[in-house]
Amino acid sequence: MSRKTAFTSALRLRAFPVALRLLLAISVALTGTPLCAATWYVKPSAEVPVRSGQGSDFKILAVVPDGMTVELLEEVDVWARVRTPGGTEGWLLKRYLTSEPPPSLAVAELRAKNTSLTEKSDEISRKYDELSAMHGQKEQELGICLAERNEISASYETLRRDTADVISLQNRLAETSQALEKTREQLATLEKKQDKHKRNDSLLWFLAGGGVMLSGWFLGAMTARSRKKKSSLLS
Repeated sequence: MSRKTAFTSALRLRAFPVALRLLLAISVALTGTPLCAATWYVKPSAEVPVRSGQGSDFKILAVVPDGMTVELLEEVDVWARVRTPGGTEGWLLKRYLTSEPPPSLAVAELRAKNTSLTEKSDEISRKYDELSAMHGQKEQELGICLAERNEISASYETLRRDTADVISLQNRLAETSQALEKTREQLATLEKKQDKHKRNDSLLWFLAGGGVMLSGWFLGAMTARSRKKKSSLLS
């Protein structure tokens, strides 16, 4: 299509009545033109020109590289009206568009996912190392706690035995104290009996001595009388 032909077509389109242009727009919509803009991709190829109209004679507004995302605004036969990321709206051939992401974009996404997964893996590895170190520290602390518990248990067992020994010693001391008190009482009783025996023995010895003295005095008196009688008989 030459530029003169396209210009003539544009003039004819402007000359259509409003109702006819409305009917044409409805018919285009019914033939598959999307109501909402959709994201499409430029197929891998050389750079594709975006023109101001449906034809190679129209002005090139922009050049899109392969893999660029564009918004599909309208479809007319083999042409598609698109909007570039920079906001430029124009027409390009539909054969250069695809709804499938290009391999380069897929590779970029995969690389991004790989980078993200690598970062997550590194983060998980770092957390694992931290948890491993923390686990080792907790195991050491647990070992110390177990050792302290065993020491406390041993001390408690020793204290329990010592307490039992002390209680036994206290019981034996109480029994010994009671036996000693009984022994003291018995000793006091014996001492009283011994004192009584001593007094009795002293009395007996006193009486015995008195008896001996009386006997001596009596014998002396008898002897003196006997001598007097003999003397009187001899005189």
